[in-house]
Amino acid sequence: MAVAQFLDGVNEEITDIKIMASKYDSTRKNALIYIGQPKADLNRVLSFRLRDEEGELTMRDIRSKHLNGKFTGIEISYEMTTEGAWERFCRLMERLGYSM
Repeated sequence: MAVAQFLDGVNEEITDIKIMASKYDSTRKNALIYIGQPKADLNRVLSFRLRDEEGELTMRDIRSKHLNGKFTGIEISYEMTTEGAWERFCRLMERLGYSM
């Protein structure tokens, strides 16, 4: 079973995913993952993890998003520099229920 977590045991619901590819290098891609209503205590968050039966992807580029001074969610950036990393990310996202 695939899960998305900031903290162990607290599963998060991914609100949106955006994929961007470099126009200069076709193997380089960046995923922006949005969490609209995080369940975890954000004061304790150091990383974001995507886990499944193959293993774990850990992301540390985490940003709080605000609009007009109001919290709107969390944005996590994950950079993939090889075709293998992209394929692994796609398999994990499909296990979470998202089609890539």
